[in-house]
Amino acid sequence: MEANYDTIVIGSGIGGLSCACALARNGHKVLVLEQHYIAGGLTQTFSRNGFTWDVGIHYLGEMGPGSSGRRFLDWLSGGAIKMAPIEGPYDIIHFPENFEIAFNSPAEALKTSLKDKFPDSAEEIEELFSQLGKADRESFALYKARSFPQPLRWIYSLWAAGSIQKWWGRTTEEALGGLISDPKLRSVLTARWPDHGGRPDEGSFAMEARITNHYMNGAFYPEGGAKIFADSLVPVIHDAGGEVRVKSPVTEILVENGRATGVRLEDGSEHRCGRVVSAIGSQDTVNHLLPADVQAAPWAREVMTLKPSISHLCLFLGLEGDIRAAGATAANHWFHGSWDTNAALWSDPAETEIPAFFVSFPSLKDPKHVAGEKLRHTGQVVTATNWDAFSEWGKSRHGDRPEGYRKLKQHIEEKMLLRFKQNFPEIAPMIVYHELSTPLTMQHYIGRQKGTSYGLATTPERFLSHSLWLKTPVEGLYLAGQDAASPGITGAMMGGVLAAAAIDPRIFRKIL
Repeated sequence: MEANYDTIVIGSGIGGLSCACALARNGHKVLVLEQHYIAGGLTQTFSRNGFTWDVGIHYLGEMGPGSSGRRFLDWLSGGAIKMAPIEGPYDIIHFPENFEIAFNSPAEALKTSLKDKFPDSAEEIEELFSQLGKADRESFALYKARSFPQPLRWIYSLWAAGSIQKWWGRTTEEALGGLISDPKLRSVLTARWPDHGGRPDEGSFAMEARITNHYMNGAFYPEGGAKIFADSLVPVIHDAGGEVRVKSPVTEILVENGRATGVRLEDGSEHRCGRVVSAIGSQDTVNHLLPADVQAAPWAREVMTLKPSISHLCLFLGLEGDIRAAGATAANHWFHGSWDTNAALWSDPAETEIPAFFVSFPSLKDPKHVAGEKLRHTGQVVTATNWDAFSEWGKSRHGDRPEGYRKLKQHIEEKMLLRFKQNFPEIAPMIVYHELSTPLTMQHYIGRQKGTSYGLATTPERFLSHSLWLKTPVEGLYLAGQDAASPGITGAMMGGVLAAAAIDPRIFRKIL
């Protein structure tokens, strides 16, 4: 790495790649450093026994013609990333008493489905959709406030304080409690909270509203699988004179006289630069990359007080046979064991049963998937958990985990397999391969020190915190990705573009 770069970006997830691409589109020379041997973060794929799975994408919203997500992605990739619409329902929600409801697009179709199931709540549903529309328009004020330079940031923050507090400062439970009187309808509306990680009793309502609005005009899946993100974005960075380096773990951000001046890698080499962007998460940045005097700064201490997000367990399935004839579709299935959606977190997998889980068949969403003569397909079973259940093995090494961890992992895998077989009995005999990932898997491959799925928890405290400005108090140091904006692929992409705009204000023309 002899070349001189304008910016160093740490982390090649969608947040880091989006930031680097946005800068590259405006003439910046960017170096992206990735600790893993594959670029892409949670948009990477992996293969076993001839099956290939995405690790972090199940579906995306706002990817239809003219939508904001589609517009940003086309600009970043030059239109190279194609999205296939999911035909029919994109989510099917299951509750006890054989209750089932399908989520369809557009918004009117979803509204009709809800009214059919809850006719006595028709007026409340109308008001809810009105509030969702306002939340979608007004909650974007938070992202603007975080990315604007001083003194515009403070002026705009004061002006937009009411909107930010109204939408981001209340929990979903608080907001829906004043809108929806039927508790079962509230459960249906919050059944997909693991999509953003905020339980109804502690997650911000704006996040729930944004996720609901995210799919109002349909759900989509990347043609060719998630790896198309890195395959399409990395060349944009290279074409502008930049570089994406894998197997290059950063161990320290160099700070001199209050300014970020470069990074030190695990091999001891130092690489100087005018500015540094961290896209690996705010807490991992503060706790593992910054010197002690910066960690002691008020903004850094506040970052470390924020709650980490949930983690997850994912059972990857390899299937052989006609899974469509056996009932599989491109729709995702959400199964809840009770009407209390707050209870969907599997906090003690060693002793308790799975309270809720999600099932997806990715190969049916991708028009480029080739099933072959054996009709080979992929499935995934996902459930939310937390780091505490696995923390005792947090310092163990991948490939050499203790016996206790291996036994727990096998125990979890058996339970998740059983639940899949109970709910999809005709597909179950087609399973020819299965493998489980845990929060320790996320820690190893993605670099998340606590195996979190979404960085920081999506609480009001997180979104109202003044410690998560994209331009940090350390001159030349910026934050990008999920923590800079919001969870998920589209949220992390927005966090990357906003960080780039904080560096080069010309990019705001693509956002505003």
